[in-house]
Order: sequence, then C-alpha cells, then structure tokens
Amino acid sequence: MGSYSWWRLKRLLSRPLPWILALVFVAFTWWGAGATQGVRPHVQQRLRNIFPSEYTKDLQFIPASNPKIHFVGRWTKAPNHLRTEGAFPGIYFDLNITNTSTLLLSLQNSKAQTTQPTNLLTSKGNVQQSARPTAQYSQYSFHDAAYRLRVSAPPVSLLALVDDEEYVVFPNASSLVPIRMKDLNPQMHHTVRVVAPMNDKEEQDVVQFEGLWLDKGGQLSLVEGSAAENGAAAEENFDPDGPEIGKSHRLGLSKLLNTFNSDQIQKSEPEPSEEGRRVEYKNRKKLIEIVTDIPSHLTNVRETSRIGGADGLLSGVMGWEYLLGEMFSVDHVCIGVEGMCLVHDCIGGTGEPSGMADVFFRSGPTGTAHFGHPWTFQQYVPDVLIFNLGASDFYSFDHHLESYNHTGGDLLRSFEETYVSLVRSVRNLAYPNHPSIIEMQRLGLDNPLELNAPATIPIFIMRPFGGELEHATQGAVNRLRNEGDKSVYWLDTTGWLDFEDTETTQSDFFVDPNEPDRHLHLTERGNQKVAIYLHMHVCRYLAANEDKCAFLPPEVYEGNVYDPSVATFDRYIENEKERQMKEIFWQDEAKDAL
Repeated sequence: MGSYSWWRLKRLLSRPLPWILALVFVAFTWWGAGATQGVRPHVQQRLRNIFPSEYTKDLQFIPASNPKIHFVGRWTKAPNHLRTEGAFPGIYFDLNITNTSTLLLSLQNSKAQTTQPTNLLTSKGNVQQSARPTAQYSQYSFHDAAYRLRVSAPPVSLLALVDDEEYVVFPNASSLVPIRMKDLNPQMHHTVRVVAPMNDKEEQDVVQFEGLWLDKGGQLSLVEGSAAENGAAAEENFDPDGPEIGKSHRLGLSKLLNTFNSDQIQKSEPEPSEEGRRVEYKNRKKLIEIVTDIPSHLTNVRETSRIGGADGLLSGVMGWEYLLGEMFSVDHVCIGVEGMCLVHDCIGGTGEPSGMADVFFRSGPTGTAHFGHPWTFQQYVPDVLIFNLGASDFYSFDHHLESYNHTGGDLLRSFEETYVSLVRSVRNLAYPNHPSIIEMQRLGLDNPLELNAPATIPIFIMRPFGGELEHATQGAVNRLRNEGDKSVYWLDTTGWLDFEDTETTQSDFFVDPNEPDRHLHLTERGNQKVAIYLHMHVCRYLAANEDKCAFLPPEVYEGNVYDPSVATFDRYIENEKERQMKEIFWQDEAKDAL
C-alpha cells in the first residue's frame, strides 16, 4: 500500500462516522444471531411444525409495560424492558379489566418439571382442589428476542383477589398462571389484585412479571387514583400475533388452553358498557410506606407450624402493614427484612454487614440481585412514612455484646446516630417534598390541590413493641425536632400489646418452637391491634375525610428526655392500670358466665 493510500486510510479512520457504522453493523449482526439462536433447535422445530398461531387466536397479550397496570411497591423493569420484577415481600399490582372471561398471568419464573393440579386455599381456610394446574411450561413462556437475556427465577407463590371474592392461593406459580378461566362475566367491570407475599421459602423470592392474557377485545382501564402515564391507549393495541410475542410464548399458552378445553373459551366480543370503557378518578390515591425489621408476612407460616391449620401464604394480607393501608383504602408499601438491624456490621443480624439503612435505598432485599441496584425514588412518594426498627439491634447487642468490643452505651449511641442519619437522608435524598407539592409543581399550579397537606412527609418513629432501645428512639426524635424537623414524631407503643400471654387463642404474641432462640411473633390478633392503634395516629394524613379523625395534641408525639427512674415508675403505673383493667374485665366475664 502506497504512502498516499495509507494516509487516506488513516484520515478515514480518524473520523467517527466509519466507527459508528461498524458498531451498528456488529450490533445488528449480534442481535439477529441472539434472537434466532437463543431458542434451542428442537424447540424451534416444534414451533414451526406442531403449534400454529391459530391455537391462541382468541386471546391477546398485554405487556407488563402497560401503564394501566397499577404497580404498588418497589417494582423495577428488567434490562430488556420485557418484564417487571419485584423482590420485597408484599408487593402487588391492581388491574381493572372488562370484556373478557379469562385472565392469565405470564411470569418468567420457571421450573424444569411440571406438577399435578394443586390445592387452592380460600381466605376462610377452606381447601379445594383446583382444576387449574400451576405446573407451567417454562421453556415456552418467553419472548424470542429476550431469550438470550433470560435469567429465570424459581417459582413464586401468589395471592389473587377478584372483585369482592376471597383470596385464592397459587403456590409455586411459574410461567402461565390461570387467575380466571372462562368464568368472568365479560359484560362487567372487574377489579383484580395480585399479591406476592414472599413467605413460603427460606431463600428470597423474586416476581418476574411479563404481562397478561385476556380474551381478544378485552380491555384494561385506569385504576382509580393511579398516576397513569401518557400513551396508555397505545399499549392496548399490542398485537398478540405480531413479532413482539414469541411463538414459544404462544406454544405454552396453547398447551394450557388445551387443558381447559379451549373451544369453550368466550369467543364473542360484546361491546363493553360505557362504564367499562374507563374508570375516571378525581383524586390521587394516597400511599403509606412502612420500614420494619419485624415484618408480619411470616406470621401465619409460623403459626401453622405451631398449631397446624391454614396455609401461611395468607399472612401476606393479614399483617398490620397490609391491614393499615386497607383501612384507608390507600396504597401501602412495606420495606421489611426480618432480623435485619438498622446499624451496619450487626453481629448475627440478617444480611450483615448491611443494615436496614442500606436496604431502604435499594431496589430489593439482600440476597437478591435487586439489592445491587439503587432505588430511584421516582415511582412513588408516600404521604406517611413509618419506621419500626430496633428489635433486631437490641437482640444483637444483648446476645453478642462481648463480640463487639464496645460498651453498651457506645452501641446505643451508634444506633441513635444511624437513625438520625437515616431520617436526614430521607429528607434530603429520598423524599424532599410532600406528594401534594410534587403534584402542584407538575401541574404548574401556585397552590397545592390538597390545602391541608403538610409541607413535608410526616415520619413516625415507633417505639419497638417490646420497648427495646426505647430511649434511643426517643433520643433520635428529640435530636431531629431540635434541628427543626417538626414533622418527625415518636409513637409510644406502651400498653398496645400483651407480652405475658403467648399460649391462648386470645394472645397477641406466640413463640415459634422451631426457632433455637425465643422470639416473640405477632399473632393475627396482635397484628389487628397494632393496625387499629396506628389508624388513630395516621388518620388525618390518609383519611378521605379528615374531620372524622380523632384530635391528638402534638405533645403525644414529642417524647420526653429519657430518665431511667421516671421510666421505671411510668412502666409500673402502666402495668398497674393494665392489671386493674384485666381484673375488671375478667370479673365481668365471670359474672356473665354465671
């Protein structure tokens, strides 16, 4: 090559355009190879020769990206944007559907083998055998183009609520989950909630949600109060026979439909009523977020092992975190990791060296890939934030004090300092403004739509139910309020629960005999009591009609400077009051019995 030709080549390569074209060519070549080679050859052969698309012509697919699916909790989109994932216990999503008799969920969760039809448990504890096999066809339920990016999580158990019926349990669900098959009234509007309690395995669960299958002509409508994004209507026209849905996905669906006698599926496409076309909403739906190291999603699991009875999966909708939100008909999010301390490097704590202060800023708990991804705090902003932390820290300090090489006072100060730092970070990084202020700015208004809304999010720091680290939680609140944060409140839980009775059916706590150490866990009754007590304190921030809420003076939440002698005397007075009330109660019951 002559010097002139070499000079021209170097000049050409010094420009960006040739490199851009080369990268585009390589990308297209790689993408095409991945899309065609990601599915195994024998699966491709069966797709071409055995299962034509006519098998699923009566159903349409709606992807998880449809903004009319109302996700609540920390859900994140997969890198390929073909599914939405969540890992925290209690995450859920709501749907409004009409003009369909069938509802199937498509999950990327998979398992290698199938199972027999499963027993379904209703919320009243009745077990009935389902004709709907939750055994799925994991190798068939994924989009072709996403196959090479596929990392399937194990099966995950779900709860489903349709209209005002009972919750139905779908244990170990994967791939295609038949929520309803051919028995929905297509002329009516139906509300659906799907909950992932994440409480049936020792390892961490992950939901990998791909989308929905509805009858052709079936429609999604806005969930009342949700912040539906622009362009929602475009998703409704998603073509179930187009290239976006892989043939392998239709293969798995066709096999499931054959199980249910696909020729009986509703094929008519009645015109939906005007009410079914759209659900109008007037106000945004409020939301409460709870951060705790003793989440109640495992309550029934342990009670089942203790006394036998109902499946523990239903505890996912029976804990105080869930019940509190349902009392106000608001969205509710729980960031809960059992046994995880607030502080870092907590000896014996779950997920050490990480603490709850770390998890709060992550997309999922420790033990999941989502923990490696920061949470952006853009999907939702709560109206109320509740922290219930300290029980796990106290257990670690009490049982491993010698291993810390620090005094008990040093550990308490570390706990208090971490609590203060966490709340400061929430104010500065996570939620600097109240949702009403954000909505005002988005709409370009001069005044908030909610005139009585606070300027900042109210944060409640609860005294741990057993009084662990009580003075440290008080000290954290006092420091924050002295710094000028008057929207931080201390909740005194003294007297809420009975710690003595752990054996009767009326007890607030129980002890799991399978645990090596003695830990108290809330019963169903205990969870209900906590929700009722909290209802009074958060009512004015969440209720639709604030006038119906009880008035509580500000002094209730300020807490007092910790004085051990005064605290001991106050505890004595409270115990004496409780004893006298019990005597009066039991005497009255004895008289009634006579």
